[in-house]
Amino acid sequence: GWQKLVLSVMGIVVLSGAIGGAVLMSRTDGVSDEITDQLQPARVAAYQLQAGLRDQETAVRGYAIAADRQFLEPYAAGQGTEADAVRRIRKLVGDRAGLIADVDAIESAAAGWRSSYAQPLIDTVVPGHPAVVDSRTTELGKDEFDRLRALFDVQNTHFEQARSADNAELIAIRKWRDRVLGAMVGAFFVMAFILGTLVRSAVTRLSLLHILRRRRSTLF
Repeated sequence: GWQKLVLSVMGIVVLSGAIGGAVLMSRTDGVSDEITDQLQPARVAAYQLQAGLRDQETAVRGYAIAADRQFLEPYAAGQGTEADAVRRIRKLVGDRAGLIADVDAIESAAAGWRSSYAQPLIDTVVPGHPAVVDSRTTELGKDEFDRLRALFDVQNTHFEQARSADNAELIAIRKWRDRVLGAMVGAFFVMAFILGTLVRSAVTRLSLLHILRRRRSTLF
């Protein structure tokens, strides 16, 4: 009866450890996939979004100085890069509200910069007739884009915090996985020792009983 009980406990321990280990392994794979397949590509897309906006700012300044329409090509291309990067970020970050809010803030600020500074400045330039841009307009454009740069820094910081949080969660899950596996192995060895002790005790009792029976048969 004791042997059956020990074997049953060993089976429960092994089964529980296997289930717990499988759950932790699944979570480990999930967090790892979030980092490599979602968060990191979204971070790259954020850099592309910021680069697209910087290209727009450079193109507007170049067009205002040179009055050459070739300078507007990076402006249009930058808007395409911006739109594509925004779509990919929204798709990749999923339900991370903070990262979505960063994208919304950048998009809102970018739209304000284009409507209040970039497009009005473009409309005032006569192609082929360069003109000096007054300092007030230059300062306005700089102030508007500085707000965007500040939002870039916030976005980069939040991406870094999200990556650090995911890495910390991954490390914690791996530690729990190791603890579960270690506890399962330790419990298995303890149960094996107990089972061995019980078997040895049973064999010893049987041997003694056999000897006593032989002596009794010899005496009688």
